[in-house]
Amino acid sequence: MSFKHLMARKAASEAANPVTLPHAAAAPAAHAPAPAPAAVPAPTAAAAPAHQARTAPGATLIHGANQRVEAAQARVRQLEAELADRPPLELPLEALDSVPGRRRRLTAEEYAELRENLRHNPLVHPVVVRPRAGGRFEIVSGENRVAVYRELGRTTIRVSVLELGDREVDRAAFFANLLAAPLPDFEKWRGFAREKDSSGATQAELARLAGVPEATLSKLFAFARLPAEVLALIEQRPESIGANCAEELAKVCTTPASVVRAVEAVRLVMEGRLQQRQAAAHVRSAPRALKPASSPVRINAGRFRFAELSVGESAVRVNFSAKVDMARVQARMEALLKEMAAELVQESTKAVQA
Repeated sequence: MSFKHLMARKAASEAANPVTLPHAAAAPAAHAPAPAPAAVPAPTAAAAPAHQARTAPGATLIHGANQRVEAAQARVRQLEAELADRPPLELPLEALDSVPGRRRRLTAEEYAELRENLRHNPLVHPVVVRPRAGGRFEIVSGENRVAVYRELGRTTIRVSVLELGDREVDRAAFFANLLAAPLPDFEKWRGFAREKDSSGATQAELARLAGVPEATLSKLFAFARLPAEVLALIEQRPESIGANCAEELAKVCTTPASVVRAVEAVRLVMEGRLQQRQAAAHVRSAPRALKPASSPVRINAGRFRFAELSVGESAVRVNFSAKVDMARVQARMEALLKEMAAELVQESTKAVQA
């Protein structure tokens, strides 16, 4: 997540609980004292008559909330303008200091991907630092990018320099790590697909430039094989379906009926009623069309109907029209079924011996 978005979230909090925020330094070389801090005034709700406070407290709360939202939006615009007027600088890596416990933990695979990505591509999001004594700078956000640049033998890195107090810098670093969620596989695929379309690069070339295994990229492009109806649903919540699930779904979406079942499976996953690994099995387990039941067979006793026999795929139903001894019927049916079971065992034994 960019620091711009982080500061935007922070502004919303400041609007509700104003604090004094020092202005950022224009450049680290100036070392000029920061201007006097300007306090952001707390929004005040319009005074309401006493009878309104007793009868409609919700209206007063909503009015105050609207004022806080408007103040937050104004503060966001102010911070965006300040960041836009403060272009990134190129600082030597040897001038940057790390703070223990501030670096975001990445898996070995994630760190390797970051390293290969930065080996082939420019740094898009500058590292955020704050000036310290002796011409040095403390890293606020971007510890892993700095570590990768050092491993790659680089000597400088692009940074944004901000004047932040101790409490503010710790909070900024914490929320930068907390809110930096991994990009969903669906969004990764869309980004790679756009790059492939615009540059004409092959998947192998894209994998090399991004620093990811080609097999990983091939799995991401499984989204491209999904029906449009399924993609439209995934787009609503991209984080709900990963590349592994997309690859399995693409294999079973072969008929119009299976597409309908795939949409149903994705919706169940999004609702938490089905796990991703069960989605493809849900599509494959579509109920089979039952064989039509045979026409009922009427059994007469002379001129009168004695019973009616209905036979389905795996069931037999007998409706007696005359009064019969059901115990005798049960005994006769049990004897018949035991005889048929014995015949099945004999046939199975012969088949094994053969």
